[in-house]
Amino acid sequence: MGIVEELTEVVASTVEEHGVPGMVAGVWVDGEAHVVPHGIASVETDVPLRAATQFQVGSVTKTLTSAVVALLVEDGRVAYDDPAARHLPDLAAALGPDVDLEAITVEHLLSHQSGFDGDHLFTHPEADHLEALAGARHLFDPGDGFSYSNAGFSLAGELVAVVSGPPFPEVVRRRLLSPLGMDGACFTADEAITRPVALPHWVIGGEVAVLRRAGWQPGWELGPLDWAAGGLVASVPHLLRWGRFQLDGQADDGTVLLDAAARTRLHTAVVDSDEVGSVALDWSVRTTDGVTTIDHGGLTVGYSTDLVVVPERGIVVAVCTHATNGGAVNQAVRRWALERTAGIVERDPSPDPDVPVDPDRVAGRYLHSFGVLTVVAGDEPATVRITTEARTDVGWQPPPDPPATFAFTGPRDAVSTDGTGVARLLRVGEGWLQLGGRRAPRIDD
Repeated sequence: MGIVEELTEVVASTVEEHGVPGMVAGVWVDGEAHVVPHGIASVETDVPLRAATQFQVGSVTKTLTSAVVALLVEDGRVAYDDPAARHLPDLAAALGPDVDLEAITVEHLLSHQSGFDGDHLFTHPEADHLEALAGARHLFDPGDGFSYSNAGFSLAGELVAVVSGPPFPEVVRRRLLSPLGMDGACFTADEAITRPVALPHWVIGGEVAVLRRAGWQPGWELGPLDWAAGGLVASVPHLLRWGRFQLDGQADDGTVLLDAAARTRLHTAVVDSDEVGSVALDWSVRTTDGVTTIDHGGLTVGYSTDLVVVPERGIVVAVCTHATNGGAVNQAVRRWALERTAGIVERDPSPDPDVPVDPDRVAGRYLHSFGVLTVVAGDEPATVRITTEARTDVGWQPPPDPPATFAFTGPRDAVSTDGTGVARLLRVGEGWLQLGGRRAPRIDD
């Protein structure tokens, strides 16, 4: 049986197991693309998914933002160690000390080290301008930690626009999408409506419905503040082409847009994120079974995307689903594809009941971007139990996560053990927790 037939079987069984409307999965291996669509684009129309069907690919967009900045670095117009204020002086003056653009470098923006609450613009949807970041919480000094930052990429997108001149989507189209033949990939509903598009779905308890007006964005598309952080709409063939670009840096006509040194800079880890991997600019970097991969996921309301590149094997894996439980679907197919094509067996971290951790030291309340976390010692040794309640001081936030038990895998790290969906990773610091990549400081009762 060939890889297309195998991938078709895996996709079909995974879609059925998780009850999602469908998915599109693709692999680039041995110099050839294989794309398998399965299911429907909408439960209201039963229109079949196609290989060219487009999805909101969410934070995968960040890798394009970093690449555009790398092009500006190659042009000599930006340096990674430049203070962001050098290119955004008016915004720096407006933000003041809360978001210190004099201390935050371009590299900090691209590697989630800027130090402020990177979801401030999401949880305050009434804010329709970057100056609203003046109210963002300070989590750590720039460069002194890691916390996933969507707003950091909103700032990077503004920097790109200011330095280049045209709006951010036009810069991305002119310098990357068009040279790579990624025609149709776009940022707005006006453009996407002329293409086949999968609709977002809510899936829970066997019920499936199209999602409308859900999340932080006012309509289906993400707004201009979010374009650089997660606004791209693209297909699996687009993502495979983007993954191939990480391998050779070449446009369709053979022109080298980013040479090996520039790509290495993008793909080389600069900060530790969790026990599984590190973060580059802004690819996640991990080594599994002695093989290094770079990857990025994307999540918007009702869409889930995974893109993985195995540079030393010349392999790319891309998967897209359009359902709220899409993460588990994508993980199953991605893991199968990596084992089948690259011999990489991805595993969740293993709990170690003998880890010398005092769960009572972790107990307390923590202010996360998306809720107030209450941590207590778990029923088993080296475990903690986390419950989440909604914050009352913000506008939009996702529904609180259900209570979950985390088992420690090392002195600082733990993994969820409830067996539902994708395993979540927890990191413990002095006076803070990191959950979902976001730092949550301890708060007083």
